[in-house]
Amino acid sequence: EKYVKNAYQWMVPFLHRCEIQTPGVANKLLKEYLVTLAKEDLNLPLKIIQHSKPDCQQKIIPDMDQLMVIALGCIYSCERDDQLSLCYDILECLPQRGYGCETDITNSLHDQVDQLEKILSVSELLEKHGLQKPISFVKETQSSPKEAHKLMVQLTRHTGRKHPPVSESHWKSLLEDLLDMQQNVYKCMDEDTCYEIFTESLLCSGRLENIHLAGQMMHCSSLPIDPQGNTASKSKTHYKISYEKSIQLVLSAGREYFNSSNNLTDPCMDIARSCLQLISDCPSAIQEELDLIRALDYLEEFGIKILPLQVRLCSDRLSLIKNCLAECPTNYKKSAKLLCLANLLRVAGDDQAERKGQVLILLAEQALHFQDYRSANIHCQELMATGYSQSWDVCSQLGQSESYQDLGTRQELMAFALTHCPPSAIQGLLAASSSLQTQILYQAVNYQILPSEREHVHVSESSGMISKEPQQAETKVSTSQSTDLLYRTTATTMKVLSNTTMTTKAVLHAVSDAQWWKKSLTYLRPLQGDGFGDALKSVSGGTAEIGKRGCHPFYESVIVNPFIAEAESIYTTYQHSPPESFAEVLLRTGKLAETKSEGENLFPATEVLLQLSNDALLKDLTLSLAYLLALPQAVDANKCFEKQSHLASSLQLAAYYYSLQIYICLAPCFKDKCHPLYRADIKELIKMITNYVSDYASANWPEEIVTLVEQLHYYNERLMDFTQAQILQDLGKGVDVPRFLADAQYKRETILGLAETLEERVYKISLSLAQRYNVPFWEVYMTHLEFLFTDSGLSTLEIEERAHNLNLFETLKMNSEAFYEHMAKYVYPSIEGRDHQRMLYYFTLLEDCGCSQYVKHAIKPETHIKLLKKFKAVASGLNYKNFADGNQNPLMALQPVLTSQNVLSISKLASKIPDKDGNMLSSSSIHAAWLQKLFWRGDSYLLKIKPQSVPEWLQAYDICGKYFDRLLPSDIVIFIDEITFSSKAINKLTVDARIEMTKKALSAVNQIIEKSKKKSTDDGGQITGKSTITYEGALNHLQQSLDHLETLCHSFIMYMKNTDQDCLQRYGYLYDLSRSEKKKISDLAVIICMDGQPLDMIQKLLEVAVGPLGISPKDVIYSTIQNIIASLSGNDTDFPLVKEPLKVLEDIVSAVHTSVEKGEKLVFADDLLEWLRPFCGNDSLPVKPRIDVLQILEQAFHLSDEDCKLLAFFRTQAVLKACWPEIKVEISDIENEEKRYHLFLELLKSSHTDVKFQHLVLLLQAWPPMKSTSLACTCDNPWVKLGTSMLCSCTHEEKENVGNEVLKICRSLYDTKHALSVKCIKELCLMLLNESLLLPSIKLLIESQDQELHALAIEQITAVSKISPVNCDSEVLSLLLDAKLVVKCVSTLFYPHLINHLLAKQEEGQWDAEEIAQQLHIAGFDIEAGSLMMSYRGTHPALRTFNTAFAAIKHWF
Repeated sequence: EKYVKNAYQWMVPFLHRCEIQTPGVANKLLKEYLVTLAKEDLNLPLKIIQHSKPDCQQKIIPDMDQLMVIALGCIYSCERDDQLSLCYDILECLPQRGYGCETDITNSLHDQVDQLEKILSVSELLEKHGLQKPISFVKETQSSPKEAHKLMVQLTRHTGRKHPPVSESHWKSLLEDLLDMQQNVYKCMDEDTCYEIFTESLLCSGRLENIHLAGQMMHCSSLPIDPQGNTASKSKTHYKISYEKSIQLVLSAGREYFNSSNNLTDPCMDIARSCLQLISDCPSAIQEELDLIRALDYLEEFGIKILPLQVRLCSDRLSLIKNCLAECPTNYKKSAKLLCLANLLRVAGDDQAERKGQVLILLAEQALHFQDYRSANIHCQELMATGYSQSWDVCSQLGQSESYQDLGTRQELMAFALTHCPPSAIQGLLAASSSLQTQILYQAVNYQILPSEREHVHVSESSGMISKEPQQAETKVSTSQSTDLLYRTTATTMKVLSNTTMTTKAVLHAVSDAQWWKKSLTYLRPLQGDGFGDALKSVSGGTAEIGKRGCHPFYESVIVNPFIAEAESIYTTYQHSPPESFAEVLLRTGKLAETKSEGENLFPATEVLLQLSNDALLKDLTLSLAYLLALPQAVDANKCFEKQSHLASSLQLAAYYYSLQIYICLAPCFKDKCHPLYRADIKELIKMITNYVSDYASANWPEEIVTLVEQLHYYNERLMDFTQAQILQDLGKGVDVPRFLADAQYKRETILGLAETLEERVYKISLSLAQRYNVPFWEVYMTHLEFLFTDSGLSTLEIEERAHNLNLFETLKMNSEAFYEHMAKYVYPSIEGRDHQRMLYYFTLLEDCGCSQYVKHAIKPETHIKLLKKFKAVASGLNYKNFADGNQNPLMALQPVLTSQNVLSISKLASKIPDKDGNMLSSSSIHAAWLQKLFWRGDSYLLKIKPQSVPEWLQAYDICGKYFDRLLPSDIVIFIDEITFSSKAINKLTVDARIEMTKKALSAVNQIIEKSKKKSTDDGGQITGKSTITYEGALNHLQQSLDHLETLCHSFIMYMKNTDQDCLQRYGYLYDLSRSEKKKISDLAVIICMDGQPLDMIQKLLEVAVGPLGISPKDVIYSTIQNIIASLSGNDTDFPLVKEPLKVLEDIVSAVHTSVEKGEKLVFADDLLEWLRPFCGNDSLPVKPRIDVLQILEQAFHLSDEDCKLLAFFRTQAVLKACWPEIKVEISDIENEEKRYHLFLELLKSSHTDVKFQHLVLLLQAWPPMKSTSLACTCDNPWVKLGTSMLCSCTHEEKENVGNEVLKICRSLYDTKHALSVKCIKELCLMLLNESLLLPSIKLLIESQDQELHALAIEQITAVSKISPVNCDSEVLSLLLDAKLVVKCVSTLFYPHLINHLLAKQEEGQWDAEEIAQQLHIAGFDIEAGSLMMSYRGTHPALRTFNTAFAAIKHWF
């Protein structure tokens, strides 16, 4: 106020005086004064302006225009940046537009004030964001785009550096402020620049959220921009920077972060990656930056420590790849990663081919440096595939590496190097390539000659010379023929070729480059296909068609009937060159070596020329012949001809070859021109030479020509053979012609096979062939005869007629023995037994050919003929083969065809018919067979209806009885037994009928006896023959039959036959069949005995049978026992056992025991022991069955001391054999208790496993209990010692299982003779307790039933402080309940578990809950008793209170 007062008092008058003195100076002075003051502080100028504003009565500056000028000057001159509020105060003092008179000056000043206002707003924004600037700064920079840009960048970067970071809304507010600044003041900048500055600052803020916000400000894809969206409102954040500018901003930010990073793990590197990834479609520039970041990862993986900025600034990025290779020797093996790194680093710019080539060269060089030829080859192959010319050097290095064995690949590498090398390097590379080709030839030859070197030779697939590995080449040479030939190379060849196996340098020394290439051009042709040997890969099925001539495709048009091999059929132009065979390579190599040695080492070309001829034969006949003509020795060609299939072409070639050689020897040809001989017709030449040598066969030829003539004749003969074989093939009989010519056995079989025909032409051909090839006519005739009988389909008369017409037998009878063998082996089995005509012809042939002496059968062919003639007339249905079979009864074959019409005729032949024993049949036996058939089946004349009922059977018997006078006594017996004691008789006839027929038979025999007494001689009707029994014997036999039949009505037999039990019915059936014969009755009794039937059944059977038989039950039992002993001993038995032998023995012993108890006195125990004791004492037999037998006897009878000792000894042996096989004992070692105890201690000492302990248990159980007074002490008891040893020898983890095993052992002794005493049980329990095995100890104590031990058990239970599975389980609870120890457990922790267990098992009814409650009540435990009863009766748990339980006990008890 004082300053204003002084201004009014002093300054204003002063200014008036100055104005008067000098007009206009007052305003100037005042302005200068105030502006000068304003530079330091605006407070005083503000005071002056405030007292000059339009509404003041007394103005210091009355002129408003002057006021505005001074105000503007003061504000703009102020150099402080904290005067913004004072500037606004000054602005408020200025007059509004329209105040006073308006002039141009006034309007201009008002415009300046408006501009000031905007400038102040900008300053306010700067101050708002913490970037204070003087007002003059804004005024001065408003027209400078550079300064404006700098200011905005400074503002946005300042905001980005704030801590804590500003929010997104703050950034958006800043963007709006920037736009306001641009619109109000900094119009020198465009709006887009503001957005770019803002976005760039976001990107460079170092925060991911700001980077994502920047992404929203940019077009991140090259997709078209929506024009409406772009023009919507540039003042809003929806505006997006153009795609191109966005890329620039992102790249700038990314590079800034990248360059500032220390390494790949620097946080700035992640931010750089995030910035770059904002551009979604990832253009090349962005991708290059991202790849650079990825490259850092690879560099770090390869161990390269380098700043990211150094990587960016590295001008030679390939040097980084070199550094990677240098860092680790094996890094070159990571070719994929190194190539990827080169791509990421943009080695060689954007030229990918150049980049890959440079890197692969480095990799190949590094691999070569470390002699990794495989890797080097892989890289070189890739370089060659891409055609990268700069790689010629590394390819040549690998190609010239002597240590690299793949010669073919080296050759390919050298070829590439020669193609792309500079002119100055051609000479050296040509020399190296030349030496390499020479080495390949040597290597290929040596591979075949020295198979041991195979593993060192590898020829690659891409080789231009030898285009497959030797193994493949080997397999492709005409199915190993070439290989076999080459392996038989002579020693000289091997010597020559081994001498030529030189190193590359030696080869180069021997052969100059010029000479080598001259020879190479002469011999080498570029190969196509799969390699040498392919030429023979497949020649149209292996052979050319017969009659066709193999030729080169070039000459196809001039050859008659040509044949082109499939491998040659691809020939279309002169450019084709077929692949070379190995033989060609070998020939070239050998000749090359011969040339290099200047003729000193001659190459033996015979084997190779033969191979070449062999290979070319089918493809080019002319070439093959040329190879053969080049042979040093003409006859060596045989080796080639013998290998060929015997076809017309090959045979004719051989004949032609030898014809040429003979001609050349007889008339040498000129060698300087083609002789007409070689143009002569092949067939004419062969014919001419053959005729010539035949005409002059007696001439004195030189030895060389003689050999050639022999070969010519040989192949002419073979050609004739082939011609005949071709005829065979034309027959269509499936003849393999080449095999026919080569295989003698096949030839013979084929000729004989052709004889098996009815075609006259084929039969004659077989005879012709047989004559030519020396196959005996006898074999042909015999084969034809066999065919006639077996497969011709002709009737017997037709066979006979054809054999007669062909006059076969004149030849066949020359070897009667062989004829008989063939007929018996091949013809006789094919004849059907009922074809009497064919059989008659068969035996007639044998007789006519004199085969009788070779027939081993009782019936000779002559007899067969007579029999067949008779049988053919009277018994056409007879199967004669069965009849004549010496192993069968002829009566069985005769019986079906015997009738009343033919029996007499056939019986007359009986003396000529042997039975299977060799004795001749009798007329009686034939009649007996016929009568059996008559009785059972009837007869078309005598008994037309087959009998079905008893009267009919009796009638049939009466008819048969009329012929008894024709039967011998033995045959009568056989007939009667058949109709009364056969299965058929038992099933069809009643016992009464059988008795009736037997009685009639007795009467008939008596009559026959009477008649025989009256006649001294036999009449015509009396049958003759030798009988095995007399009529008296027959009477006795029939009488016994009658007596036996009458026993069938006995009640015992009737019971067996009529019962429902199958076994008893079977006994009755067998008894019926037995006819009371001693053997059959004895066998039946043994069967009954083995079935375990009572002995009295056997006794009754023996009593019923017709006797006396002299058999007792004791005899039966003895026989059965011997049968069982035989079975147990492994011997054959008289009777098969349907059950196990020991089971049968048990049944017998049981039956004997029962019989003895009944007092039957049939068999005694001593009898069984006496019969079985030898078996049990036989040391040669197994122990186990002997033990089993004694145990069976022991269980049934009281054994003697000796038997007991024997049983104990056997058991001891069995146990020792199982676990202690090394210990041998005799019966004396265990004869008393002391010795047994000593043996036990010895075994116990050596026992440490469960298995041995278990066998000791078995041993103690097998012995009698040890009751000696010396063992009275419990500690010496064997069972106690066993338990102690088991517990002491086990580990801590096994204690529980061993304790349970001890418990099981003790339990197994309950109720046996080995039962332990109370003291022993207590000792074992204390021992278990000592081992902390409470549960098995308690169980053993409770189960002892001893009060003292029960008390000890309760004591142990009471001491339990916590129930667990170790001391309590359901079994011990059940034992406590069984022992009625619930009352004694009330005070223990076991009691609740006992009650729960009792209630849980109450449905099983094992324990009485009420009884236990009564015991509790009596013992004074009323509450427990009441609670138990309430739980037992199902009282609700809510009602089970103390009072309720107490009250309830009074109610129930």
